[in-house]
Amino acid sequence: MRLFVGVEIPHDIATDLYPLGRAIKGLDAQTPENMHITLKFIGNVDPGLAGEIDQALSQVAFEPFDLQVSGLDMFASNRKVRIFWAGVKDQPALRTLANRVENALLALEECPDMDMRKFTPHITLGRNRDAARAVVEQAIVDHGDVSSRVFTVDRFCLYESHATADGPEFRVIAAYDGKDGPLPEPDLSEAFATEDFQ
Repeated sequence: MRLFVGVEIPHDIATDLYPLGRAIKGLDAQTPENMHITLKFIGNVDPGLAGEIDQALSQVAFEPFDLQVSGLDMFASNRKVRIFWAGVKDQPALRTLANRVENALLALEECPDMDMRKFTPHITLGRNRDAARAVVEQAIVDHGDVSSRVFTVDRFCLYESHATADGPEFRVIAAYDGKDGPLPEPDLSEAFATEDFQ
């Protein structure tokens, strides 16, 4: 199973952001249902390690904090734009949470083979297929003042990524509020039991 840890984006905000990616020809726009801020990409793990990851994340403490979407940017190489994204106003509590999640996972006896790039909080709006760099850059200029209402982050989630004919689909399989244990969500053991790991 392919896992990552993230923060949910309220549906109304995600719906407002969706047209920005949808308007760029050659960009595969991220659907509102899939929008999130990745705290740590974990990758493919077996069900035994997934259970240990759940236990580790349930011990990560944090207090609720506010976030606000602010600005647009992109990840790109010299040759091609890869990701078109929305940022958030700087929030030290978000960086602290990302750091605590990473440390909890690194402390596992069987540490997953995680993405260890520097944390850059962002909301993916689209993945580039063949959009021209100049078009994406112009969209960033034209809508660079984009912002959202302030929203409260009072939980973070363990997501499972599924490949579909229409692109990846992300599903929350556990959620954590920084208190004692995970929040009620679909039972992880049941979620794992339905997967075919062969």
